[in-house]
Amino acid sequence: MINCDREEVLQKLALIDDVVFIGGTSEYLQGIKKELKDIDISINDVRSLSRFGYVHMNFDDSFYGLSGHRGFIPLKSVLIDIFIDEKPKYIIIDGFKCETIESMISLRENTLKFNHNRLTEQSKNKIHKNLNRLKLWKDLNY
Repeated sequence: MINCDREEVLQKLALIDDVVFIGGTSEYLQGIKKELKDIDISINDVRSLSRFGYVHMNFDDSFYGLSGHRGFIPLKSVLIDIFIDEKPKYIIIDGFKCETIESMISLRENTLKFNHNRLTEQSKNKIHKNLNRLKLWKDLNY
C-alpha cells in the first residue's frame, strides 16, 4: 500500500463492502469538490483495513450523532481518516458508496445546532462553509 497513489487507494477501499466514502471524499467522488486532500471513510469494523497499515485509534465526539470512535492510517500518498460508526445513508456512484448530500447536510446542521458551544470558531466556520457549499450544490442540481 505504501506506493499506491490516492486514486489507487480509493479503488482498493471501494472493494471493502463495509466502506462508505463520506465528507470531502464523497463530495469529490460526486463532483462537488475538485480536490481530494485526504480520504474520509465510515466503517463498522477496522479489521478489514489492516492491509493498508496500522490503524491509529482515537476518540473525538465533536460531530453530533456519531460515535466519536475515530482512526487514521497515514500513507505516503494520502491520509485515510476513519469514522468507526454505523453506515450513513449512501448512494453508489461508479462503484463507490458515497454518503448522500442530505446526510452530509443533516450532520453539519445538527453538529452546529447541538455542539455549538463546544466548537472552536475555526471549526464552526469550516462547518458553515461546507454546509453552504453542499446546500448550494443541492439547490443547483436537484
